[in-house]
Amino acid sequence: MNRSTPRESASQFLILEDSVEHEYPEALVRGMIDITDGVFRGLFGEIAMHCEPPSVVRDRIIFGEVFSLIPLESAWCRGYMMMQAEQVPFMQLLEHTGRCEGQAGFRELNGMLGELTNLIWGAFKNRYMGDPLAVDRAQVQVPLLINHKQKYISFGTDNPQLCFVYRLTDPVNAQTVTLHQHFVFSLNWSPEAFREAAQAATEPVETGALELF
Repeated sequence: MNRSTPRESASQFLILEDSVEHEYPEALVRGMIDITDGVFRGLFGEIAMHCEPPSVVRDRIIFGEVFSLIPLESAWCRGYMMMQAEQVPFMQLLEHTGRCEGQAGFRELNGMLGELTNLIWGAFKNRYMGDPLAVDRAQVQVPLLINHKQKYISFGTDNPQLCFVYRLTDPVNAQTVTLHQHFVFSLNWSPEAFREAAQAATEPVETGALELF
C-alpha cells in the first residue's frame, strides 16, 4: 500500500491542520490505516490501494450515495465510525474481484459495506477500546440529524471529524474506487487516556469476527 506520512510531533501525537487543537495519538492514526488495509486485503485480495494523508474536516456533507455508521465507545472516546462510498464504482469492484455472483446490485453493495464496517470495528475494538465495563453507560446522548436531500449529517456537536480517504484500483477497468472513513468523537475525546493493547502493538493486526446486527 502506498501511504503518505502525516506530520509527527515530539510527544507521539499527530497534529493535523497545523493546530494543536486537533491532536491524535500517532499509534491510533497509524493503527487505523493498518487495520483498514488488512480488512481490504482480506476481502479483495492483493488489490492496489492508496491512502491519502489523514485530515480533519468540519463540513457535514456525505461522500457518495451509501454509507455505514457504527458506534465507538470506550473509556477514552465515544462517537462513531462512518464508511462512505459511491454506489456504481463499488458495485463494479465487487463484480471484478469475484465478491458476488453475476451482476452486483444494491443488496450486494449493502452487504459488503456492512461486512467491511463490522470487520474494521471488530479489529478496532480489540486493539483500542479496552474493557467495555469501564464505560459509563449513563453518559449524555445527542441526536443525529440526517438530511437526505442535501446529503448532510450532523452528530450534534461542532467537533471536527478525523478523515481517511482510500482509493482502490479496480483490477479489470483500472477505475478508481474511493471510500471515505470518518471517525467522529462527538461525545467524548480524551486522547491523554488512549492506550493501545500491548499484544496488538507487537503482533500483526487481526480483523475481528463478523458481528451481525
